[in-house]
Amino acid sequence: MTGTDPRHPLGFTGGREGGKFGGNAVHSIADVSMKRRFMIRLLATAWSCAPLWESTAFAEGKETCAAAASKGQRLREAHQLVEAREELRVCSAAQCPSELQNECATLLADVERALPSVVVTAKDSTGADLVDVEVSVDGLPLLQKLDGLSVAMNAGPHTFHFEWPGVGSIERSVLVRDGEKHQLVAVTFGMSVPAPSPGAAASAGPTAPAKPPPSSPAKTIGWAIGGIGIVGLGLGTVSGLIAVVNKNGAHCDASGACDAGTVSGIKTAALLSDIGFVAGGVLLASGVSLIVFAPEGAHGPAAALRLTPVAIPSGAAILAGGSWR
Repeated sequence: MTGTDPRHPLGFTGGREGGKFGGNAVHSIADVSMKRRFMIRLLATAWSCAPLWESTAFAEGKETCAAAASKGQRLREAHQLVEAREELRVCSAAQCPSELQNECATLLADVERALPSVVVTAKDSTGADLVDVEVSVDGLPLLQKLDGLSVAMNAGPHTFHFEWPGVGSIERSVLVRDGEKHQLVAVTFGMSVPAPSPGAAASAGPTAPAKPPPSSPAKTIGWAIGGIGIVGLGLGTVSGLIAVVNKNGAHCDASGACDAGTVSGIKTAALLSDIGFVAGGVLLASGVSLIVFAPEGAHGPAAALRLTPVAIPSGAAILAGGSWR
């Protein structure tokens, strides 16, 4: 059941006891890999030497297959499995010689099993999945937007850069493990979906006009106090005119002596005139001060005015006072 098969390119036996590579010795996986590499290189060298009578196109096709097989083997040994897979796909295609094609297909299956992959995801602060996020790995573009599909990647440490246009970016260092499929690489941005732009807000419809800022309560009080002051000044003016008219009608002489019964009315009108002028002037001045010096749109200021009538030797007066805060 064992022996050398002259039909095999390297003379390996096909006996049951000896296995694929013949002989009664038990070969290790390393031996198998070494013989397979030797076979790939031997086939690549043999097929690159196309006979002179073959067509140029056919010869170039063989050279391409041989070069892809040799390069794919070197990349596989360097653990650059993504690049090795692309080369082995070339030499395992139907247009390549069958012996080389079969060996490349076997190596390609090994690479596919060992090649790890990642699934990249991103969420906002509310936990919602994001799609419009650009991802680069080790400075090279990987994804223009997230689609939830797995991406093949060589094993080893990698730096993932997530860019959410107009919002922010995140970098994440990840160790991609050999042979692990669909390894999750997830990030969460510390903010939610940005608010609509001003243009989008305008297209949504007209907005209600902004309300004017409320007027300061101090100004309102100032207008009221000023109005009362004007009334007081008017009362003082009228009372003064009445006092003058009454004095002229009382026939008062230079010494101040007047007709009997008229002095009391003159004094009362004169007192009301004094009170009106004093109180009106103070109130008007206070009102103007509040209107001029109160801050715009202030909330909570309070003003208080106190009017206190007092008796003085020559008649009566009003003391005005106030506080503002």
